[in-house]
Amino acid sequence: MSTWLTTIVINAALMKVRRRPRQLHLSIDGAVREQNDLPLSEMLPDHRLNPEQECRRSEIAERLTRFSNRLSPTLRRAFLLREVDGLSIRETARLLGVPHGTVKARSARARAKLRRLVEKGLGGKHRML
Repeated sequence: MSTWLTTIVINAALMKVRRRPRQLHLSIDGAVREQNDLPLSEMLPDHRLNPEQECRRSEIAERLTRFSNRLSPTLRRAFLLREVDGLSIRETARLLGVPHGTVKARSARARAKLRRLVEKGLGGKHRML
């Protein structure tokens, strides 16, 4: 009798668990009682860039493009693939069809030349981009 009763209770509990929603749904605009009745959307952090950061980022990108256009085509390709696109040395070497050491040397030369161009463009100030 106890085995039969235990099975019924277990099955009833499982049915109750199956019927309840699997995820808790909260309204993003609904007030949260514990936090001074502010909507949840006001309490969530905004990870987007603010307008000043966005302006600075676009200005840096524009300067980087302008200065990288003054590099030789071989240095520019190596720099863009490595530093801008984020490819590894091995991937860059494969795409360019050159040895790994060549990619390292071209990337280093491109960075050095860009550093000189930026310093010259800023009037000798030692502030990067």
